[in-house]
Amino acid sequence: MAPDYPAPAELSGLSLHASWTGAPEPGDAFDPWAFDDRMATYRELITATGRRQQFGADNRRNPLWGLMFQHQWQFDTDRLGLDCRDTRRIDPDAGWGFGNYTLSVVPWLGAVAARVVPDRELAAPANSRFEYVGGGTASMRAIPAAYAPGIAAWHHYFAAVDGFTGGDDEPLRMKLWAAHKVCLDVASATLRTISPAPYSPLELSFLQGWCRMVDYLWAAAWPTDFDFMSEYGLDVLPDQLLIDSTRDLPPRVRGNVRNVIGLATLPDRRYAFNLALWRRAMRTRSARQRVLPMLDAIFNPSLDNAGDILRLLGYLARP
Repeated sequence: MAPDYPAPAELSGLSLHASWTGAPEPGDAFDPWAFDDRMATYRELITATGRRQQFGADNRRNPLWGLMFQHQWQFDTDRLGLDCRDTRRIDPDAGWGFGNYTLSVVPWLGAVAARVVPDRELAAPANSRFEYVGGGTASMRAIPAAYAPGIAAWHHYFAAVDGFTGGDDEPLRMKLWAAHKVCLDVASATLRTISPAPYSPLELSFLQGWCRMVDYLWAAAWPTDFDFMSEYGLDVLPDQLLIDSTRDLPPRVRGNVRNVIGLATLPDRRYAFNLALWRRAMRTRSARQRVLPMLDAIFNPSLDNAGDILRLLGYLARP
């Protein structure tokens, strides 16, 4: 592995390894519809924010790993375009690709504004049903108003990274999730209005529900470092596109997918009420540190996790 890109040794056993080592060196231009360019940009951001080794010598505690893991899963499961694995080109009309755009290009623009990474010429947007940032360099590109708050929030995050010296990273993660939510809210609002083609209605419901599930992770400042993602983020999402049912999925994945799709079908007011209760429960660090059993208590209540349900009620009732 190139010495300029320190990463955990365990990366070599993951599909992400090929993207990490094979992504091109950053050049004069950034083509956001090239999968490898997006991955190169993530690698650049992870490396640039860990140069002082405040996330460990191999950068394993860097919170940006979560974004790269998620994008790799989207690529591996054809969610970035039905021929993306062959062409390595992201379909500008793919819903998952659009959602990731708000979490790759927009963070990069925030990092440029914070002078964490140098500016490059952004490729002109493709014709699409989605709205994208205009091409060119900073002095030329047109930024849709919807993206401006996300760029500012990521700028704020990268400024906080500059002052981070190691140790407790939860305050930093909270800033990351605040920026993440601002961006994904833009995508979510649009994704709720589109037709599913060329994917199935079930797949679109899963995408819409995943945007809502991420709100639960945001409220809990879900860890997104390399170790946490490796342990808890690789075997709970489907490794294939959803067509007309979830029957063929492994039991654990099937249960998770059904919960996510259930979120998509909740009326807005019911969803907002449930999320408000969850946010109240997640006010304390002790609750956030138990996020995994607390999520299980909400989405999979049973006699087996009755104790965690009572703990969740206790967190909720605290003044």
